Amino acid sequence: MGHNVVRSTTSWPRASGEPHSSHFTDPITGPERTCVVWTSRKGTLRMADIDAKAQALSAARNRILQLQEQMTDKVLQMAAEVEKLMDVVPMSEAKAFLKARCNFPATELSTYVGFAMTLKGSEDLLREARVSFPVVKALVGANADARKEIIERMEIGAQIDTKDVASIRRRLAAAKLTAAEALTAENKRIVAAAARRQTKKAISEYEAKMSAFSDELRLHFRKGQDDPIVAQAGLRQRAGRLLEEFESLFGGEQPALSSFRSTSARYRIAHAHKVLGDVATGRLSEIGPIQTSALQAFAGRAKISFDPGPPKPLADLASLSFRPRVLELCAGAGGLALGLERAGFEHVALIEFNRNAAATLRKNRPDWNVVEEDVRKVDFTEYRNRVDLLAGGLPCTPFTTVGEKKGKRDENDLLMEGVRAVREVEPKAFVFENVEGLLHARHADYVATLLRKLSSAGYQTEIHRINTRDYGVAQDRSRIMIVGVRKDSLGIFRMPPKFPEMARNMGDVLADLMGANGWSGVGDWVRTMRERPQFDRSGEQIGIGALSDTIRGYQGSAQQGEARRALLNGVSYAPPAKAAPTNEDASREGFVPGLTNRMRARLQDFPDDWEFVGGLGSVADQIGNAVAPAVGQAMGLALMSALKGWEINWRAMLGRGSDRPRVACPPLDLADHYSAHSIKSYEVNL
Repeated sequence: MGHNVVRSTTSWPRASGEPHSSHFTDPITGPERTCVVWTSRKGTLRMADIDAKAQALSAARNRILQLQEQMTDKVLQMAAEVEKLMDVVPMSEAKAFLKARCNFPATELSTYVGFAMTLKGSEDLLREARVSFPVVKALVGANADARKEIIERMEIGAQIDTKDVASIRRRLAAAKLTAAEALTAENKRIVAAAARRQTKKAISEYEAKMSAFSDELRLHFRKGQDDPIVAQAGLRQRAGRLLEEFESLFGGEQPALSSFRSTSARYRIAHAHKVLGDVATGRLSEIGPIQTSALQAFAGRAKISFDPGPPKPLADLASLSFRPRVLELCAGAGGLALGLERAGFEHVALIEFNRNAAATLRKNRPDWNVVEEDVRKVDFTEYRNRVDLLAGGLPCTPFTTVGEKKGKRDENDLLMEGVRAVREVEPKAFVFENVEGLLHARHADYVATLLRKLSSAGYQTEIHRINTRDYGVAQDRSRIMIVGVRKDSLGIFRMPPKFPEMARNMGDVLADLMGANGWSGVGDWVRTMRERPQFDRSGEQIGIGALSDTIRGYQGSAQQGEARRALLNGVSYAPPAKAAPTNEDASREGFVPGLTNRMRARLQDFPDDWEFVGGLGSVADQIGNAVAPAVGQAMGLALMSALKGWEINWRAMLGRGSDRPRVACPPLDLADHYSAHSIKSYEVNL
């Protein structure tokens, strides 16, 4: 279009409407192309350039077929790798390992695990047919007869999709029935479908009635009425009718609320039934926001605000009637505990075997229940269903990259004690901190066993990395967090976001402590720390400002690598300095400022008023073994979000100097309290 076409051949007479081929040369593009020419009764010609379209279709087909072959090949390779893994470890361990360490979706896992038992030997056929993963999944899930027929069809070149698999399965199932049985089955299917439609419609209509009634009840609760007797009589009458309809749909006998977990659907049904009964029988004095919220939750409207004005911030902890409760194992000097406290958790107990660390906890938080005991000797069943979160910095020496690396053979390995605690406590969630060395290949079998046991205990478990430098701590300290949420929980755990903009350097963090004894060179040292480039472990520059190497427990003289990295950062790492440097110290040849325990504590994010009990080495151990409170707070907020369904204002909550007020711990007997707070009666924006 837009330019002339010069034909290189002449047409010859054809019947009207009959197409014939012709050639022409495009004066702009040059190459000769083939056209299809139609003649019409009116003598006009219609031309279609078929080459461009045909070539595009052909090229697309070739590319798609190639990609399909590659996708099929990847599926088959994956199945082969899973089969190899199951030759080495039991199926349950393989599943746990693949899910947690290889990020295998649960919906795909069973397909790859079952491939070897159902489709082994058919790889070449599947590859030739370019089957997709959904088809492989359908084949693995099919019975032997259906799978045999589908394979036979594929052998003769038939194209099979998931609908074909489902159709063949239904046909073969029906073929096994007599005529009468088939008719009965079809009638049952029709009746069941009709019943489902009718029930769905009835429940939908009932939910609308319940929603309207809960709104009316809420208004009555908030404002009262001019004629309360008449209003209450009307409410009782409507509640009675709703109660009758409720029992026709869900049954009249409902178990006690304590029989169910507060997150279950059965609990919501039983709770709504109880509230309707209370209203219908005139116990209006017992109706409040929690009860009306129960009706709204049942009607699919759980988030209801009873209080006008802005939503409550988590920072205002003193106004919360209930704070999630945490039991902490191997609490050490309290780094993780401090972080969880800042995040809004209340400690039921902190278990710590080291007497100096236990004394540190008591000295700084006299109201904490510190249990000085070996976790291997603790019976955790007394805490069962009374704890929201189980946490702990379980000893990491078996897996550290600078230790003896004994792993599961190390007598200090307490991770399996953590599993025992999870089984006995049955918390809503748990978090265990450990070193990255746990993820080394030499410990893969141990990790698989760990994940399998946690899964069998009823928890969805994930392993994540977290680094102190991403939360405003002037230290490059990478750790892993083993996080589990109970499978029957509605909450979803997400790791806290990273905040590189909060980064601080050693110079600014330690300036006052480093200059406490009058060292005149402290200003130059601070400037050097501010300007020093910051690199990641692969050597890439990621920022400006010196970070401390990982603060570890006291080990006498520094190991070679630690000493080298510390000197690059302008400090002497070990042993801990007894005091800040003086000008006399600085005048000595080869002077490098050392880190006192107070400096180490600040680099670990401990507040300056946190007092440690014990000698120089013991305190250094407590500091080096601790979880940085900033990391504990970030993880605590993420877990709070999962447990409560709240959204976190991360920047506001993780701002420096944002320690939260502490409130008294509620009593242990919380059965009624849990029930009362199981359904939110207000929106919370964190």
